[in-house]
Amino acid sequence: MKIRQAKHNECQPINRLMEMVIDEIYAREPEKVRLTLKANFTAEALQELCQEEQALLYVVEEENKIIAFLFGWLFQNVFTIYWIYTLKEYRGQGVVKKLLAHVEKELVQRGCYKMEMYMYAEHNRFLNFCSKLGFKKGVLLRKNMFGIRIRHIFKYIGDYEKAQKEKKIKIMGEAGQGVKFLSFTLGSILAQLGHEVSLNLEYDSAVRSGKISADLIYSDEKIENPIIDEADILIKFTRTREWFPARSLVIDESISEPEPLSCEIKSKKGTYYGFRDVAITKFGDKMYINMIALGRILRYIGINIMLINIKDLLPPKSLEKNLAAIKYGFNYRDAV
Repeated sequence: MKIRQAKHNECQPINRLMEMVIDEIYAREPEKVRLTLKANFTAEALQELCQEEQALLYVVEEENKIIAFLFGWLFQNVFTIYWIYTLKEYRGQGVVKKLLAHVEKELVQRGCYKMEMYMYAEHNRFLNFCSKLGFKKGVLLRKNMFGIRIRHIFKYIGDYEKAQKEKKIKIMGEAGQGVKFLSFTLGSILAQLGHEVSLNLEYDSAVRSGKISADLIYSDEKIENPIIDEADILIKFTRTREWFPARSLVIDESISEPEPLSCEIKSKKGTYYGFRDVAITKFGDKMYINMIALGRILRYIGINIMLINIKDLLPPKSLEKNLAAIKYGFNYRDAV
């Protein structure tokens, strides 16, 4: 039995196992639920996800056959397991236990302090199994996108006490770009998932054309200082050349015309994404840049939009377009 990270060309056989786990776990739910989950985890979608640096995909191999897999998302030293599965004929042999132990060992070496899953709340047998492996129950989400209950479970690993648990997101924009709505919605989602959340908004004196910024911090523990001095993620809609330190940067590329943005922004990595152009082209109005950005942020930090019922957090006005914009930013696929 060999446990290793998957190769890029193995997404097709892994996808067949992924469809099996979806059919098995959600057997009692409407067919649309299973079809939607499969649509978002096709072999092509899995290949696309695995191109992201946060994605981790492991397989267990027996006599050149993939018999189990684990797919998850590593962001800021927290690993969220999306899927884990073993073929039925190999169960009862400790495959999942060995797979989790292998992954945990590698994660600790990377500095990870927490493993977690958001799982089908009715899957009591697997919940009990995970509790024996040290996982604890977190929040219960009473209604996800499909009206299904989801249970959060987690396990602290490595050196928890020394770990940096705060994740800091800075959003900078101008009046009318929906920065406040974006930050409040994101904060509400994070709070629903059991995080401690702080949100601090700053405005300048101008009413209509002024700048606005949001400092959003979420953590496993109480947040002492709500002000961000260095962001983990910076989302920048504004044309201003103001400098702000960030580890990762997501910029609306359309604001850089006619000349490129200054390189004053300190960031190890930058992603240019045309929020404004997409909002106008796909949704007919630049007002949807904030919801496209929300979907993009959720994808980046590893929060699947299917975990929660986002409709409950959106205002009735333009509900469907706002939801469609979030899905577009996340790259969500509806069942066909």
